[in-house]
Amino acid sequence: MTIAIPNGLRRLCRPVAFRGLAFLPLALLPSACQLDDPNAFAPACPVVEVPGEAADLVAYAGDAHDIAHMTTRVSLTRVTGNCQQGSRGGKGRPRSITTNISVGMDVTRGPATRGRTVEVPYFIAVVYDGEIKSKKQFVETIEFPPNVTRTLTHTRIVPIDLPVSHRVTIDGYHIEVGFQLTPDQLAYNRSHLITPSFHPL
Repeated sequence: MTIAIPNGLRRLCRPVAFRGLAFLPLALLPSACQLDDPNAFAPACPVVEVPGEAADLVAYAGDAHDIAHMTTRVSLTRVTGNCQQGSRGGKGRPRSITTNISVGMDVTRGPATRGRTVEVPYFIAVVYDGEIKSKKQFVETIEFPPNVTRTLTHTRIVPIDLPVSHRVTIDGYHIEVGFQLTPDQLAYNRSHLITPSFHPL
């Protein structure tokens, strides 16, 4: 299943983060179905949400917030993934749905970066009925080729197992994806938020 921010909700202004949440339904990739029954349908995927204040990351060396002191600027550009049946219980009923997530990023290495490697922290959280059930933090390490300061990349695939039953359904889940920000970075995003413009679907 695939979701893509640029195609569905394209941000036209910079620097911006989404105000509120961007809701991103997952769409099925043909290769995503790895079921015992080749004729079975792939399970539905939860909606993915990008918290507006966590869609961009800007890091500086020291207290000055100017281009000369910028070390890294990163924007979340794309989230791709797929869903498949997980473990099964009695009578072959599914006990979990496995959602595989990969996060796309537009990464800029600023003038204050030392070396050609930057580290980008991000998180994936599982929410059920409005309550965060699990949140994991990851660090993506990006190495730039010589004389390159900007690159498009994506993270490794992260599998997430979502328990389901006749009472706990996939419709009750959603997944939140964003950058893991420091308090200063969060304050910077909040102070620089502007209302983005979107192309129609």
